[in-house]
Amino acid sequence: MTRIISILILAFSLLSCSKFEETERFLELNNKFDQGDYEFVDIEGERFVKQYPKSAEGWSLLGWANIKTDDIERAEQCFNRALKIDPTLDNAHVGLGATFRYRGDRLKAREHYAKAIAILPSNAEAYASLLVIELMDKNYSEAVRLGEKAWQLRKDSAIIAANLSVAYHFVEQYEKRDKMHQHAVRLGYLQGDKLKAIYRGELVL
Repeated sequence: MTRIISILILAFSLLSCSKFEETERFLELNNKFDQGDYEFVDIEGERFVKQYPKSAEGWSLLGWANIKTDDIERAEQCFNRALKIDPTLDNAHVGLGATFRYRGDRLKAREHYAKAIAILPSNAEAYASLLVIELMDKNYSEAVRLGEKAWQLRKDSAIIAANLSVAYHFVEQYEKRDKMHQHAVRLGYLQGDKLKAIYRGELVL
């Protein structure tokens, strides 16, 4: 009996060690992604999911790296794999929605962004992604509503501020547009001239 207990303790210890290593490796990849080292995450992420094929978060992170390196087909495969493992992974739904948006299928993109919000109502990226679609479809009042929600959740996002400034422009709320434009620039948005060209009607969405 003592031997059986010892074996069980050893097995549990090995499992705990493996899970710790998986978590540590994932956090390293996630930090690299946040630093913009997408090619590193692309290469090392493939190794990660090969070693930990049941990691939904790993597959999703790899999918986002694929989007950043313009491999939309591989990204879609990764997000689908992640959702097969965990259908409630909101980040993967946002990613899969992004792949559909890149391909021009805004209907399916909306579906996945909506699923992400249903799973996690505080998912700012999902609201921000829907904001972009509403801008593309010229539903400007809805774009403002979604953009304001995204901004409420993520006031550190330059891209949300920039897109919301565009939405404000098209509903003729120019004071709010200019304030949000300033937020975008303050947060590091580097395409302020592009925004101004949209305001002047020189650039079409």
